[in-house]
Amino acid sequence: MNLADNDLLGTIPRELGKLPNLHTLNLSNSNFEGNIPDSLGTSNSLSYVNLGNNTLTGGIPLSLTNCSSLNTLILSRNNLSGEIPSTLFDNLSKLTKVDLQKNSFTGLIPRFHKVTALKFLCLTENFLSGSIPPSIGNVSSLTSILLGQNMLSGLIPETVGHTTKLLELDLSFNSFSGSVPLSISYWSHYKTRFIYNMTSLKNFSVGSNGLVGQLPSYIGHSLPKLQSLIMGSNRLEGLIPTSLANMSNLQMLDLSNNSLHGFVPSLGSLANLRRLVLGSNLLEAHDWSFLTSLANCTQLTKLSLEGNALNGSLPIAVVNLSTRIQDLSLGSNQISGSIPVEISNLVNLTLLRMENNFLSGNIPSTIGKLQNLYILNLSKNKLSGQIPPSVGDITQLGKLYLSDNKLTGNIPGSLGQCKGLLELNLSRNNLNGSIPVELFANPPFSLGLDFSHNNLTGELPLELGTVGAGAGPTSLHMEGNKFHGQIPARWQLVSTVQINLSHNDLSGAVPEFFEHLRMLEQLDLSYNNLEGAVPTSGIFENSTAVLLDNNKGLCSNSSRLALPICPGISASANKTKHHLSLLATLLLIVLPPLTIAFLVLLWFLPTLWKRAVFSFLQLAVVSKKMFRFFCPPEEKRNAYSSVQR
Repeated sequence: MNLADNDLLGTIPRELGKLPNLHTLNLSNSNFEGNIPDSLGTSNSLSYVNLGNNTLTGGIPLSLTNCSSLNTLILSRNNLSGEIPSTLFDNLSKLTKVDLQKNSFTGLIPRFHKVTALKFLCLTENFLSGSIPPSIGNVSSLTSILLGQNMLSGLIPETVGHTTKLLELDLSFNSFSGSVPLSISYWSHYKTRFIYNMTSLKNFSVGSNGLVGQLPSYIGHSLPKLQSLIMGSNRLEGLIPTSLANMSNLQMLDLSNNSLHGFVPSLGSLANLRRLVLGSNLLEAHDWSFLTSLANCTQLTKLSLEGNALNGSLPIAVVNLSTRIQDLSLGSNQISGSIPVEISNLVNLTLLRMENNFLSGNIPSTIGKLQNLYILNLSKNKLSGQIPPSVGDITQLGKLYLSDNKLTGNIPGSLGQCKGLLELNLSRNNLNGSIPVELFANPPFSLGLDFSHNNLTGELPLELGTVGAGAGPTSLHMEGNKFHGQIPARWQLVSTVQINLSHNDLSGAVPEFFEHLRMLEQLDLSYNNLEGAVPTSGIFENSTAVLLDNNKGLCSNSSRLALPICPGISASANKTKHHLSLLATLLLIVLPPLTIAFLVLLWFLPTLWKRAVFSFLQLAVVSKKMFRFFCPPEEKRNAYSSVQR
């Protein structure tokens, strides 16, 4: 029965278990919910079950382990939970494929005893704990062991090396400890030579664990068919073996976030290499010959070397890398020299990171030819000269970071041509002039704008407040410049979380729109020439979120902001005014209907009662005149007060 890829709703019918000749049940990619019916376990002929990609809940029914003919069990991508039945791999001896990935299973991985035919085992993205059962080595037929993204711990058992037909082994994103399995007792003939037994292995991933030790020097000779080697985010140390250059089929090498040291070996013989990720180690460059050799890797799309100890001048060889390269990360090293003009050869770059180095000279204008660039980060260097207007030709640019350099001149208005620019950081340079209005023609700047600590002048651009259809950047930093004039009252920064306009020459009042910005968490207006009353609601109710010091003309009627009380009406007068206002409102609401009621009654009452009512109305008129005398309009009251003074 194959009903896959339909829009079937409801629960799986229990009656399916009563079909005597049911061999195949495929209900995948539908909208089934509820539990897996126990009745399926009564079908002795059932050999194939695929319930993947539904919204099933509950656990695996124990009765399912009675299906002695079952060879394929696929329950992936559901909301199943509970423990995997301990007898799953005991009773179902004919199983060849088990796929339970992307559920919420907990507990231990069952022991492997009678499943001698099992080839594919996938338990990734669950909450399984404990260690890998050593009995997994009994299943010599296994070609795939995928246990990544769980909560597994302990040592990786040596018996994994018995699975000599294994093509892929994924143990990533767990908490495994101990030595790297590849180094298990290479010199001892009494123990398994793990590395030599797995000559068919194509994909090996143990990244994001707690593994320690060194990579064995012979690793490149022992895994001739390996295509992917991922060992990043562990605690590995030592050198990168030069034998890696013998892995002619290698496409992906990730050794990042470890403590590897020494020189990067030449890997130019890896003609199929596509991704080389060695960032966040202690690696050195020596003569940069490894970079020259990588020119032979014509399939290379990613080179990540950030966060190491690479030093010396950036060689011209960097521009000879594959034209297919999309991601080049050299940040946080000790690289000096200038950015080669020929950097424009790498036409498919989408990410170029060279931040936190010692690069000097100008930013080459040829960088504008990198039309596919999305992220450009050259911050924290010693770059000088002007920002080339050609940067505006990179119309796909989404993030531009040029902070902490020695850049001078004006901000080019051509940056406004980058219609998708989400974040712009030009802080801590020597830029001057005003902010060009063209800058806000198209870009949304939804992530952030930072012009801080430059020599920028002029008024704050009104157009900034209409950026992104009025949403505004998440953070706005313009402190440490020479901006003057008033803060635009029409800014609509409804999505802004941080605003810093401090250390400028701004004047005028604090606009009331600040108190209506619900997303605003931090506001710094200190060290300016602002004056007048400060709003008291919104963010101004939180004194720790607002900085207003060193503005001599500011005052407030709230004690929370530690500012002088504004001259005029005192707090008690404000309170009295508030009470009188409430009384006046109440009388205006109550008196009209009462007056109408009295007039109606007056029509029907005797003369004596009419006289009494007229007396009451006269009294009401007198009361109204007394109320006006004691509660005059504000302008008359102020005039009266000035006369008294």
